[in-house]
Amino acid sequence: MDLVLMFVAAVAVLTIGVVSIVVVIRTRTKRRRLENERKIAAHLAELEQRAGSSLVRADERIRLVDDELGFAVAEFGDAATTEFRAALHRARQRLSEAFQLNQRLSDHVPDTVDQRREWNERIVALCQSAESSLTEQSAAFAARRAAAHKAPSDIQRVRGEIERIRQSLPPSRNALAQLAERYSDAALDPITANPVQAERLLEFAERSTQVAESRLTRSRDAEAAAALHAAVESIRRAQALLDAIDSFEVEAIKAEAALTAMVAESHAELVAARQLPESARRARIDPAIADLEGALRALPPSDSLRDPVGSLSAVRQANTALDDAVAEHAQQADRRERMRAQLVTAIDDAEQQIAAARGLVLDYQVPVGPDARTRLAEAERELASLTEEREPESAIARARRAAGLGAEAAAIARADLSRAQGYGHGSYGSPRTGYGSTGSQVLGGVLGGLAIGGLLDGLGDLGDFGDFFG
Repeated sequence: MDLVLMFVAAVAVLTIGVVSIVVVIRTRTKRRRLENERKIAAHLAELEQRAGSSLVRADERIRLVDDELGFAVAEFGDAATTEFRAALHRARQRLSEAFQLNQRLSDHVPDTVDQRREWNERIVALCQSAESSLTEQSAAFAARRAAAHKAPSDIQRVRGEIERIRQSLPPSRNALAQLAERYSDAALDPITANPVQAERLLEFAERSTQVAESRLTRSRDAEAAAALHAAVESIRRAQALLDAIDSFEVEAIKAEAALTAMVAESHAELVAARQLPESARRARIDPAIADLEGALRALPPSDSLRDPVGSLSAVRQANTALDDAVAEHAQQADRRERMRAQLVTAIDDAEQQIAAARGLVLDYQVPVGPDARTRLAEAERELASLTEEREPESAIARARRAAGLGAEAAAIARADLSRAQGYGHGSYGSPRTGYGSTGSQVLGGVLGGLAIGGLLDGLGDLGDFGDFFG
C-alpha cells in the first residue's frame, strides 16, 4: 500500500512539473510572439513614414527639375539638354509607379503586412532612384549656369519682376473681393489667402536678391546663383497664386456649365427611374431617388453665393448612385445610348475636379502631402486612360472614378494646408499615416502658409537669411 501511495505521489509531482514547464514555455512563446509583432508594427509605421516623405521630396524635386530643364533649354539649347530630358523622363516613370503603389496602399482593399512592407520599401527605392537620376544632371547645369549667368543684370531683372508682381497685388485683392460677392467662402477657400502668401513670397524673393548681391561681392558665384534661383522660383510661385485668382471665375463658369448639364441629366434619370415597377424600386432605387432629389433641392438659388465645384461633386455622387441602382433594369440598347450622353458630362466633371486639385498642388507645393498627390496622379491617369475604353459604360466608370479621386485629392490637400498653416512648420499628417521632412527640405518652415522648402538648397552658409526667418 505504501508503495502505491508513493508511486501516485511521484506521478502527481511529475505531472505538476510537466504542466508547469508547459505553462512557462507557452507564456514565453506568447511573450516573444507579441514582442515580435510589436517590432514589426513599429518598423512598418516607420517605413510608411519614410515612404510618405520620399513621395513628397521626389515629387517636389521633379517639379523643380522640370523648371530647371526649361531654364537649361532656354540658355543652352535642345541639343545640350538631351541627357537631362531623358533623366527627367525616367524619374517621372519611377515616381508614377510609386504613386500607383501608394494608391494600392490607400484603397479599400485590405493589404497583408508583407504587402505593405514590400510596397513601401519599393516606394522608397523608386523615389530615391528618381531623385538620384537627376542629381548629376542638375549639378552639371547648375555649375554651367553659375558660370554663364551675368548675375548683376539678372538681379536687376528679378527686382523688376518683383515690383511688377507687387503692383498687381491690389487688383488681385479687389478681384477677390468681387468674387466674394458671387461665390461662397467654401468655393473661394483655395484662393482666399493667395494675396498674403504671394506678398510673403515676394519678400523672400527680395531678400534672396540681397543675398545674391552679397555673395557676388565675395566672389561666391555658385551661392549667388542659388540665391537668385530661389528668388526666381519664389516669383514664379507668387505669380501662380495671383493667376489662380484671375482664372478662378473661368474655372467656376466651366464647373457651373458642367453642373447645369448634370442637373438636366439627373432630372431625366429621375423620370426614367420613377417609371420602373414599384417592386423593382423598393430596395435600392427609391432611396437613391430620394438622395438625388435631396441633392438637387440643396443646390443654392441662382441669386445666392455659390460653390460650383462643391455642388457638382454632391450632385455627381447622388447621380452615380441612382445610375448604379437602375442599371440592372435598363434595356441594353437604351442604356448604351444613355451612357454615351452621360460620358460627356462625366468627363467635364472629372476635368473640373482634377483642375481644382492640380491647382492646389501647383500653387502650394511642399505643404501638400503624398496622399493628395497620389490621388491626383491616379485621377490624371484614369482620365488619360479613357482613350483606351471602347464601351461607354466602362469609360463613364473611369471618368467618375477620376472625378472622385480628384475631389479626394483636393480635400486632402486642403487638410494638409490647414495643418501646415496652423502649425507653422513642415510636418504634415495624412489619413493613412503621419510623416515629416527634415533638413534643407523644410528649412525656413512655412512662410505665410507656403513652404519655401528646397529653394534654399545649395546656398551654403545661410546666415544672410537669419533676419528673414527670425
